[in-house]
Amino acid sequence: MRARPQPESQNETGFTLVEILTVLVIIGVMSSVVILSMPTPKTELDKQAELMVGTLNKMAQESIINGRVSAAGFDRSGYALYQYADDAWQEMASDEWDASYRLEYKREGAALDIPKKAEPSILFQPTGLSTPFELTMSDKDSVYKLVGAGDGRIVLRKDP
Repeated sequence: MRARPQPESQNETGFTLVEILTVLVIIGVMSSVVILSMPTPKTELDKQAELMVGTLNKMAQESIINGRVSAAGFDRSGYALYQYADDAWQEMASDEWDASYRLEYKREGAALDIPKKAEPSILFQPTGLSTPFELTMSDKDSVYKLVGAGDGRIVLRKDP
């Protein structure tokens, strides 16, 4: 048998290949956990649907606080918000959305045509009641339903 060669000094130390590979595996696992836990970015439709439901709920609350009837209307290119004052509807704000969105508007289960120009169609009463409706907004990836049951609250549902 041959004797193993001894190192010239006992101070020759370092990391073994197994130790280096173990550290690399741990770093890889931790990196993948961080990447997988990151939220997916929101699409424009996600943002628009969340903004729309927040705006409609705010309108319902302001109608109760101000004691005035307010309304929202939709068309293919966007929406408008109204307030009833001086015996007429006054447009308070409007916005456009992406032309690729598909809309479906229902009241009492019946599908209605989307008008060419927004007009007051969802009313918010100072009593807290509102027009029951269902507005479906969709694009190639997502489908959202804004649902108002008539109690002044608008709920957002995402369909798979």
